[in-house]
Amino acid sequence: MNSTFPSKRRGSLIISVSILKTARHGIKNTNMIQAVSLSYAQFTRYIALLRACGFITADKAYCQTTEKGKELIKEYESSPLIQSVTC
Repeated sequence: MNSTFPSKRRGSLIISVSILKTARHGIKNTNMIQAVSLSYAQFTRYIALLRACGFITADKAYCQTTEKGKELIKEYESSPLIQSVTC
């Protein structure tokens, strides 16, 4: 995923959605960490949160976005507030 972020400091929602988008079709954890530019500690915190909410399935080597996670991506992308900021 080649995303451009408006600033160096990303919010939790942006990071969470980036993880879900990247894991949409399944991805190895090491590739995910590189793709969304997180440290291992940050990655484990976000994955734990997303798993607890049912947005992602993950094991020691692999992550994949669930249907609930895909719905969150759709809601995020269709939000008028997000569209006004990114357009």
